[in-house]
Amino acid sequence: MSQREKEISDKISILEKEKKILEGTRAYYEQELSYADLEELTGISIREFKRFQSDNEFPYRVGSYNRQAIFDKIDTRTKEINNEIGKLRGSVFGALDQLLFVPSWRKLIDSSFNGFYLNQPVQKVLQDTIIFLPELAMTGFEETTGEPFFLITGLGMYWVKFELGVGSLVTDYRELTGLVLPFDVYHRAQDEAEQVLKSEKMRMTEYMTSIPFSLILEKSTTQMYLRGVISRNIFHPYKESFDQFLKLCKDPNSFNPGEGHKILSGGLTADRTLYGNELLTEKPLGEYSRLIAGIKNTQPKLNKILETLQLDTMSEAFFQKLEGMKREFSEIGSKYLVDWMPGHIS
Repeated sequence: MSQREKEISDKISILEKEKKILEGTRAYYEQELSYADLEELTGISIREFKRFQSDNEFPYRVGSYNRQAIFDKIDTRTKEINNEIGKLRGSVFGALDQLLFVPSWRKLIDSSFNGFYLNQPVQKVLQDTIIFLPELAMTGFEETTGEPFFLITGLGMYWVKFELGVGSLVTDYRELTGLVLPFDVYHRAQDEAEQVLKSEKMRMTEYMTSIPFSLILEKSTTQMYLRGVISRNIFHPYKESFDQFLKLCKDPNSFNPGEGHKILSGGLTADRTLYGNELLTEKPLGEYSRLIAGIKNTQPKLNKILETLQLDTMSEAFFQKLEGMKREFSEIGSKYLVDWMPGHIS
């Protein structure tokens, strides 16, 4: 960590502590907790809570006063802190917030489909990973059934290693600008799956891992532990896919706005019958549109559901953001990962 990064990390730590005190202060009034309860709940000392109340003119006693005015004051300051933390992190990472990693696309959507490649049946899929730098995540509803789905847009890649015959290893990839999943699949991956790592700093399950770039600003002891877990479970076993993703981000011709959105869909409904395990584009894209192992179809049918996915009004600004994310990951994000995991990313 550089001196500048350490200074930013220290500022963020101070702000996050203030935020914790604000949360505790709200609980003090809302739940009428004692100071001892607060200290046990938050780990913040009684002296610090009382000093904070005095400095900010909050009453010591829980009683008859304008609670809403106090809550409004707490909420306003909390919002200011979140904005300050966002600006500080942005000064280091730019538009990069987190790296989303799916170790197996087929396992995520509960599929055993191997598929075809160059008109030959794929014998075995060895790895089918997704690497994604999210720009926006939101819930939508399929217009016919009303079922919820989860959409993530940003800068991504599907990468696959497979066998056409015994000992015949092939690798291939497709760039992605979005990932859509039935809501139950996303919920299972995030909240119901067995956790590989239990940490407040990041989420890692057997189906999906979210690695915030802000981990770089954590204390060295926290970083050391998380580095080991991430290295063993992600960067080392899936090195080839990360190498390819970096090459893709460095390629000036990748993610061409003229080619439109490229959405990997696990389905828009819970039964997975509507666009299940399909790569959807806005138009035929030649080489990009040929079949790839692990995915059933690549079809230019995205225009039919652009409005449903709420993508029909934001393409120009979106692709401008992608250009910035490509540059920031190539110049900033990837270097942090290299520093974290020497020798694991080319």
